[in-house]
Amino acid sequence: MENCFICNKNIINDVIYIPRDDEYFGEDISIFKNTFIIKSIDRYKFVYYAACNICLNNYINIYNHKFQYIKNREIGKK
Repeated sequence: MENCFICNKNIINDVIYIPRDDEYFGEDISIFKNTFIIKSIDRYKFVYYAACNICLNNYINIYNHKFQYIKNREIGKK
């Protein structure tokens, strides 16, 4: 079971993963255990933070421009 990296509550239903800015090179991550996952694609590793729906909705309402940046980056726009 995973925890939300914002509120640190257990996520029971849908988990939403928010990507970290950079590639993961094995450095220490200073957040709580069970709040992130590491995905390997070929020889590259990426960190994704787990978030619950409530925290993500609050995040989008407050920081909409950052969400647009993340969304555009994930679909390949600059």
